[in-house]
Amino acid sequence: MEQKCIYCGKNHDLSESDIIPDALTNARIFNNNVCRIEHNNRFSDMFESKVIEALAFITNELDIKSSKGKNYASYDAVITIEGTDYNLKLHGDNEIFNRRVIKSSDNTQMISSYDKAVKIAKDESKVHPLDVNTIELEKKVKINNAIFFDTAMYRMLSKIAYEWYCSKNNISGYYNEFEDIVKFITTGTGANPVSIIQEMEIYKMIDAEVNLGSHVLLAFEKNNGEIDVIISLFGLLIYRVIVTKNKPNDCSNNFLYTELRTDSSRRELIHHSLDEVQQKFFDILAPKNFVSAGIVNGVSIMIPKKIEPIPNAELYPILFNLIKYFICADEDATGPNEKVNDIFLNQLKNITQASTLQKKSIKRFVNEIFYEGHEKIRLNPQSSNKKATILFYSVYLIGLSQEICLDDRILQKILKEGLECAADAEFIVDDEMENKLKNIMMSDKNYSDVLEKGAEKVKNWKN
Repeated sequence: MEQKCIYCGKNHDLSESDIIPDALTNARIFNNNVCRIEHNNRFSDMFESKVIEALAFITNELDIKSSKGKNYASYDAVITIEGTDYNLKLHGDNEIFNRRVIKSSDNTQMISSYDKAVKIAKDESKVHPLDVNTIELEKKVKINNAIFFDTAMYRMLSKIAYEWYCSKNNISGYYNEFEDIVKFITTGTGANPVSIIQEMEIYKMIDAEVNLGSHVLLAFEKNNGEIDVIISLFGLLIYRVIVTKNKPNDCSNNFLYTELRTDSSRRELIHHSLDEVQQKFFDILAPKNFVSAGIVNGVSIMIPKKIEPIPNAELYPILFNLIKYFICADEDATGPNEKVNDIFLNQLKNITQASTLQKKSIKRFVNEIFYEGHEKIRLNPQSSNKKATILFYSVYLIGLSQEICLDDRILQKILKEGLECAADAEFIVDDEMENKLKNIMMSDKNYSDVLEKGAEKVKNWKN
């Protein structure tokens, strides 16, 4: 099949389009049938860059960064130290004092290393020592939740849904059936195909099955031939995108699922239709696939025959129920309201209070905190940073362990034994838990040395 752009039909100067912008995911997916300039590069300036910039704090929290850059995206924060505000642009939590000069918002105070501060002040009497390990520190970040209801977001979501659906159906070239969504993506005009799911139970169902911070895409065909794609963006909000009212005859795969996790892993399902996959799944439960194992206390015991297992079988019942809801639901929101705002704030709280205990996040933390020449770590009992606390405790557990070399299996073993609730590699830390973990570490007079030992093991962990 000749390759042609799915937006305009051109058969030359095609490129590899990141279906989800590279800066918003660690698990990249591509569509190769997009022309390089008009319908790939220019989308970044049209709407993607606005969304990426607004979500910088979220991607930092989830340890997501573009493969094209060395640093995580920067975000604006107000740091309050000893009652004084400092406006900073950060690439992560650990840049506040890291070999930099920071000025207060009113330009009356400055914090730096003692030697540098004396040099700047030109008078040692004007410089006052400050122990960063004991001061009270508060970080405030403004989340631009308006971006989740902005036309730029809706155009990006439409692009994701359209390019993903086309890629799973090997679509090459432009089809008139996609006219409406293509017009909205390329010009921002016409009917907006995006709406917002506002049923909290749906969020709970997906949260129970999907790793926090993941992207989820689910496509299905309605009875009237309409193709909808459901997109859960980081788990913060769930959107419905109408890709087409009438699918082209060439689109044969209309039950699709992709889950893109922050650790770069993924799960995918591809089937022709909901009816087909339901029939296939429930056929497994048919009596013909079971044999008698005898009678116990008058009860006939049946066990399944040795049949080929279905990958990701646990997903199917959940997806069947979700699609049943999505087909019948007619109460999607078209913009922000009290219900949607409450869902967003609840989901945001879960993400900002959670630490994904995986290799990527722990290695990033160690490299930023335990850099060459750093001072020995002394924890501050007065400050609160839940993500940092759980990561410090993870490094502490690694330092205490007798394991010399780390791998993923050993890491999870150490964490599951040391953290009562870390069985799912996600750990919600409330105020009580944060204080408990701090107290455990600080009650060990050698905790600073244990942290150094743990950090060294992480640094020696081969990629």
